[in-house]
Amino acid sequence: MFTFGFKQIQAFRVIISNSVTLRRWNKKSNGDCLRVAFCIGVFLSQFACTQKDTESSDATSQHIPSSQNSTSKVTATPAYLTSIIEAQGSPVSICPQGAKVGSGGRKMALIIGVGEYANPRIPDLEGPPNDARRMYELLTSDKYFAFPKQNVCLLLDADATYGSVTQGLQKFLIDDARKDDVVVIYYAGHGSQIRDVNNDESDGMDETLILHNSRTGAGVKAVHDLSDDSINTYIAKLHKKTQNITVILDSCNSGSATRANSQARVRFFEPESVTPIAGISSSTPWVPEEMEGLVTLSAAVDGTAALEKNGKGVFTDSLIQVLQQWSGAPPSYQQLVYQAAPLIKAQSYQVAQSNGDLNRTIFGAEKTLFPNSWAVTTVGQSLQLAGTPMLGLDLGAQLRIFDPNLSRADALKPENSKAVISITEYDGLQARANVISRPVGATAIKLGDIAILVRPAVPPLSVVLRNSSSAGGVPKSKASAIKNILSNSASYSELIELSDSGEFELSLSSDDELQLRGPENTVRSRYKKSEDMVDNLSLHAKQRAILQLKGESSGELADNQSLRVSIVPSPQQDRCAQQGVWQQAQANSMQVVPLCYRWNIQVKLSADAPTPLNIGGVIMSSDGSIYGFPADGRTERLRPGDTLTFNSASETFRATPPLEVDDTIIVFGTNSENPVAWHQLTQAARGASNSLQTALNQYVNNPNRGVSVVDEQDNTRSWTRSIVTARVEANTGFGSDVAKPGKVNFREYTIANFDIRPYLPDDKASALYKVLMQADQLAKTAQSDGIGYKQHAWSQSSDLANLALGIDCSRAIWFAFTRAGLAYNNRDNAYLATADMVTSKTAMKDQFQQCPSDQGFQLGDVLVYRDDGRGDGHVVMVVDPKKRIAWGSHGWDGNSRILPVEPDTGVEYQLIKIKKDWQKWDRSTMTLRNCWRHKAFSELPELGQSALRSSCNSRECAL
Repeated sequence: MFTFGFKQIQAFRVIISNSVTLRRWNKKSNGDCLRVAFCIGVFLSQFACTQKDTESSDATSQHIPSSQNSTSKVTATPAYLTSIIEAQGSPVSICPQGAKVGSGGRKMALIIGVGEYANPRIPDLEGPPNDARRMYELLTSDKYFAFPKQNVCLLLDADATYGSVTQGLQKFLIDDARKDDVVVIYYAGHGSQIRDVNNDESDGMDETLILHNSRTGAGVKAVHDLSDDSINTYIAKLHKKTQNITVILDSCNSGSATRANSQARVRFFEPESVTPIAGISSSTPWVPEEMEGLVTLSAAVDGTAALEKNGKGVFTDSLIQVLQQWSGAPPSYQQLVYQAAPLIKAQSYQVAQSNGDLNRTIFGAEKTLFPNSWAVTTVGQSLQLAGTPMLGLDLGAQLRIFDPNLSRADALKPENSKAVISITEYDGLQARANVISRPVGATAIKLGDIAILVRPAVPPLSVVLRNSSSAGGVPKSKASAIKNILSNSASYSELIELSDSGEFELSLSSDDELQLRGPENTVRSRYKKSEDMVDNLSLHAKQRAILQLKGESSGELADNQSLRVSIVPSPQQDRCAQQGVWQQAQANSMQVVPLCYRWNIQVKLSADAPTPLNIGGVIMSSDGSIYGFPADGRTERLRPGDTLTFNSASETFRATPPLEVDDTIIVFGTNSENPVAWHQLTQAARGASNSLQTALNQYVNNPNRGVSVVDEQDNTRSWTRSIVTARVEANTGFGSDVAKPGKVNFREYTIANFDIRPYLPDDKASALYKVLMQADQLAKTAQSDGIGYKQHAWSQSSDLANLALGIDCSRAIWFAFTRAGLAYNNRDNAYLATADMVTSKTAMKDQFQQCPSDQGFQLGDVLVYRDDGRGDGHVVMVVDPKKRIAWGSHGWDGNSRILPVEPDTGVEYQLIKIKKDWQKWDRSTMTLRNCWRHKAFSELPELGQSALRSSCNSRECAL
């Protein structure tokens, strides 16, 4: 019998990889290069392949492509390799014609993946067509959701034009849909925005999907993005026929991004520069609250970016990994979201979003799911395995071996496994593995046994050194020393790798300390000595390994369900925590913790749990720290229906910087016969007393190494885990409706004691620091709500006397800049009204530059608004562009219908509650006319690090 050799497979993979490059050279290829490369690869592996020519689709084609016919001839192919070849020869675009298959509750899907764009300005993406193909395989596979291929329309790259997608929605789905049909709509590609034309968006922008021929043509032949208004119309039509609709979007409408040198690529492109003609739209909002049964799963909430890495969307990759490894009854959407969250977090900082009836079973599935498995093909000193591509399978991955003749239910029980194995060689189609543990009395492993993934492989933490020519760059001599330190570390080869495009970045702070930035570009850790870096980087790598762990049970326990975990405030708080507002989140969800608050972990065991569980876990801080609890090594046993709070002194934590970065808490529940010394994980324990502890130690300390030691005393018992995240924020409750007597002035979205420290540059001598301190002083001079509002000639003898009368918006900006010692204009720093600030001949232009239109606003930008009809204007300074916080006088930008308030008139920090894109202020006619950035602010310095260093010191917590 012929077997696929490792060298032949490697040659095959190289050719496939090269075909992607070839395809980028010729956007008209429509997959021909990929098919040719596939044929060559199979030929090298002693197979023959023929492919019928297919006519390339026009980039602006408006038709739905017909089926692509292909013929393959395979000689001497083992049965288990047939599906592998089919999987590698991934489907090209196909949209079947004719009637759908099935009756009553048919399964239908439209899958769109756009990575190639006709407009050369739009950067191509490698991942979307790959994601779409994998989603197609998942939905149509009999092993999973068994959507008939006749009922699934797959549109890739050049076939995913505006016309073919909208016709796919209308003709393939809507026209043929029936009551109770199950419909899935999936999109992967760039997302963006376009100016709203029918005033149905509070922020003045419609979200869009960028299709292959979007932003091509001109005039009446112009092709725009597919807007959410248009999508809404199609969804509303479809909803009239069936309510069982799922929409999955692996794109984003945010420009937020990782550093430019990150491995990740952002699925977002800048908004269209033109305003489209108002077209069809629906009065029914595209939200699940208005469409019963609709479920939406989105890759990223506003303010975070949808990322792809290594040719795969992080969001899609995580969803598919959960579903491929799922066993037992089909999951609900809520279970899928819970399980995918830690996998997303292990790869990126993006935060997925889900809406609708999440308790529904995913994709209308009814049959019990069986996890993707590989087969044992060679038994010897090491095992050889083969199977279809499996997410998470790579060097160091661990699988359980089962007898293939077991019933489906019995094969899912860990106690029935023959052994746990670890992958030592892997090339995508075959693998070799060593046995690392085997239960007492287990039968011998045989050919044909199945291997089910239980712990995915974890790639090394990828770290880049900032170039010495950039601000904060690492000098070559120091970079060489860092490389030498890492190369001499035992952890380096297994846990850490230096890269030209790392997820984490090492740079120098303003005071020349080495610091580590995470994927979200926030400083995670600082090192007084370079030697401290190795252990900290290793901890970050170990955190990612722990995030990949999932529970193992016989079905009676469910991850993120059996244990309900909450972060709760400690009973005793000090004065530094009094400025924040604690808003309790639901169990097993993200908890915002106000800066300096003390908090504890609370756990409730579901009342339907079959037995009491031992409770423990880990807290993984954004700075890399790992804390195990119970902290003193005691055993905490929780009975079904009971609640436990870890509140000893060593289990009470305080919310300290960095801000806006998630810490992760994982709570495990284990059988009483399977205790774990969780406190040892605080020191990254290496000892072990049972199978779960062994798994943790091997997986955390050596996540990528195959281990050949056999443990004959494996006494596996069921265990489960739940995850919750905590995020530290300053100024919590800003703009909320939560009562906070003496703190929130409900006359407006104002906090009288707003904490400016997170926004202060580390360099106190910088121009930005001085301006912000002047602004903060105006906001806090009055005891209640800042200096009052009044327009007057500013003719008093002193600033104090003039401020006693009040100040208006434009003079407040003038005051902050001039009193900070900055040059304001070429008229001897004279005061300028808003009418003087919007004109192109303004005296400001010598000291300020206009804000770049394609880079968004930043801290310190001055925004000028005018209402030409009424002849008045307004001006504010941007404080937080992401959270939409501004500073100024008389800065009302809310809606009196939201809170029963009157517009405020003081100098204050203000939340932009309604106009999310900053384009309008307190009325529709008060529009943004100019943005000025002082030339001294052109490059933002490090913010908040020095000012927040002692933020929770009771003697220094108030400015």
